[in-house]
Amino acid sequence: MICPYCKETILDGALKCRHCGSMLNTHPSSGVGTDSITTDEMLTYIGPNAHYYMQQFSKFNMTGIEKFAITWNWSCFGFTFLWMLYRKMYLLSVVTFIVFCIPGVNIILHIVAGVLGNFLYYGHVKQKILEIRAISSQQNKSVVFKELGGVHRWVIIVGIVFGILLTILFAIFFSTMITFMGHHVDKLTI
Repeated sequence: MICPYCKETILDGALKCRHCGSMLNTHPSSGVGTDSITTDEMLTYIGPNAHYYMQQFSKFNMTGIEKFAITWNWSCFGFTFLWMLYRKMYLLSVVTFIVFCIPGVNIILHIVAGVLGNFLYYGHVKQKILEIRAISSQQNKSVVFKELGGVHRWVIIVGIVFGILLTILFAIFFSTMITFMGHHVDKLTI
């Protein structure tokens, strides 16, 4: 049998890959965590890149007990609050945006977010699935998972526009500063 995540050869019927640690039984009745959330529910809720996240999430349950494990998420590292907004983690997105306004904290927050991003998203997914279970009937649960889960694709456009606007603002600011300093240097040298 071949692991669907890391493509290594493993024993037939294995429940967990010995190479990457991913849970292999993706049958809807197989549980992922202590809350009996199924793999199928998680895959449906996560949407795009679900298999990547399932592989990362499996690292938080390697011993059978849910606990933090160090993982790395490049998207969360590079675009922290936009990634959180993209993944519908609204409160964390706002908090990180506010913290970004504190001088000298940016790079530290990026590194911490890169390390914690997958674990924070794992907790978010589990919480939302449990909330949806509590309010939805069994028949329309899958539809609600897809609707409330997944991603906001418009965040990519907002991020691009935001980046362009920031670049223009920085260009205007620095060109104004260079012009201003150039006028003052000319007056000093005369």
